[in-house]
Amino acid sequence: MFNLEKMAPILFLIMWSSGAIFVKMGLADASVWSFLTLRATGAFVVITLIVFAWREQQMSVFANMSKAIMGKLLLSGLLLQVCYQGCYFLSIHFQLSPGLIAMVLGLQPLLTPFCAKEHISSRGYFALILGFTGLILAVYGAKDVSHITVFGVMFGIGALLAITVGSIYQKKIHAQPIASALIQNALASIIFLAISLSVGWKVNWSAQFILSATWMIVVISTGAILLLLFMLNKDSASSVSVLFYLVPVLTIVLDYLVFGASITVTTVFGACMVISSIHLFRKSNILLKTENID
Repeated sequence: MFNLEKMAPILFLIMWSSGAIFVKMGLADASVWSFLTLRATGAFVVITLIVFAWREQQMSVFANMSKAIMGKLLLSGLLLQVCYQGCYFLSIHFQLSPGLIAMVLGLQPLLTPFCAKEHISSRGYFALILGFTGLILAVYGAKDVSHITVFGVMFGIGALLAITVGSIYQKKIHAQPIASALIQNALASIIFLAISLSVGWKVNWSAQFILSATWMIVVISTGAILLLLFMLNKDSASSVSVLFYLVPVLTIVLDYLVFGASITVTTVFGACMVISSIHLFRKSNILLKTENID
């Protein structure tokens, strides 16, 4: 029988790690704001269709949705769907190397326990440091740290802060993932559309762009986001954030499979460190929870 709680991390990582490749592809044929508008609006439409098709759950999706929860979801959406996505796209637009973006965002698992005020054991902190070290080795081995820009770094840090604070805040909201995604994408659609109309619309409807936009809408902004919200409902913010260590590693693998990029021994060694750190961290978290119960 399919167990979503166990499979969610694996499915999320496979989906999310493909994002950087398709963002880069899409930005070759569209402006940042036009691409973001299509991504958010498309995700809103897809999730709306899911709600209408899921007849048995239509009434429960927004059950007990108070104005206070609605306000919190909008604020969380501003951080996760607007600030994070906007800063991430802009960091790539300003030609910051994907590897450097990965290193900046790799600080999220280290920041999350402090910002969320979660109690992590010394074994857990060791795992986080091990994972970040492995991430640096994996990215450096892939020779993906060649290009650095001031604006790229600024927006990379903005993306890091937005997803860190946004994930912690989302964790505290008691709402169904599909309701959260629907409301947050509606907000993002309005904001990005307003910006696009003010700065000018630019889209070249090439086959490559259509593929990129479709992938970002269906796989990343619908599938992966719903899985992220589901995991935040079920687990601690730290346990979810540590999974992001593996995203750049899987991106490197996809880059190898799709574009034939080389993979070095350093990258493989770093990847093994990352995988080991995630296993160690999640195991230490389980032990800590058991100790607290006892």
